[in-house]
Formats: sequence, structure tokens, C-alpha cells
Amino acid sequence: MKSITKLATLAAIGGLIGAAAMPAEASRVSARNGKGTMVTAGSANGNTWARGRTTRTNADGSQTSVSGGAVNGAKGGYARRGATTTVNPDGSATRQSGFRSSGARGSASSNGSATRNADGSYSGQRSSTVTSAATGNTYNGQTTYDSATGVTRTATCTNASGATIACPR
Repeated sequence: MKSITKLATLAAIGGLIGAAAMPAEASRVSARNGKGTMVTAGSANGNTWARGRTTRTNADGSQTSVSGGAVNGAKGGYARRGATTTVNPDGSATRQSGFRSSGARGSASSNGSATRNADGSYSGQRSSTVTSAATGNTYNGQTTYDSATGVTRTATCTNASGATIACPR
């Protein structure tokens, strides 16, 4: 997950630098290297954004794709996302992804991982947290899934004081 955060942060910094360096009439810059790497950034009305992705072939024959993006709003809100996916020669694959956002209405974050085995079986999990700026109430949820056993979901909600409350449906 650290590489996801680093990529999202790098994309955000690139977007801010790129947007700050662009002439007032410009709104977008993009670059590709022809080897699977792309970066794009832009700005409009005080909002800035950046996105990047790259794919590489590893020494063992697997392929890894990494992507990230970031948005900074003119009024202080932001969002960051990132993902890493590796597909192996035998058809197995892994993925890690996450996002974080914050704004006037509250904040949200989520991260998860998934695995597909060479035989086609799969499993994964995702954890999510959402907090309301208006009430201070927080939702913490965990979802796990497995091709053999199905989906399991658990959730806990707390109020601004930390006391457990019923989660909204």
C-alpha cells in the first residue's frame, strides 16, 4: 500500500507543479514515453488534477501495472487513489488499491486487495471508513470474499464521542 500512496502523492505533486507551470490559457498537459508510461495533469478554476500509470514486464515474466491519481479542489477538498496489479504467466494475479478523500461534507478512505489463483479461484478484502463532517459519525466496514465461501460483511458505526451506534441502511 505504501507504493500506492507514493504514486498518488507523486501524481498530486506533478499535477500541482504542472498546473502551476502552465500558462493561464492552458488547462492540460500530457506525456507518454511509448513504453507504457503516461502522466497527465491539468487545472481549471482553481482545481488541479494529475493522473499517471505505467506497466512493466518483470524478470519472472509477470506484468505489473501501477496507476494513481489526485485532485485538489479550489475550496480545499482533495481525493487520491492508487492501484497496483500484477498478472503472472500462469494466469494468477494480485491487486492492491486504495483511495482517500476529504472535503466540506467529510472524509472517506478505502483500501483492499484481491488474489486470483491459477486455477481460477479468487479471494479478497476491502476496508472502508467514512466520517461525516456534519455529525462526526463514522462508518467502518470490512468486506471479504472468497470464491469457495462467498461474501462476508461487517460494519461498525460510532458517533462523534466514539460510542457505538446503529449503522444506517
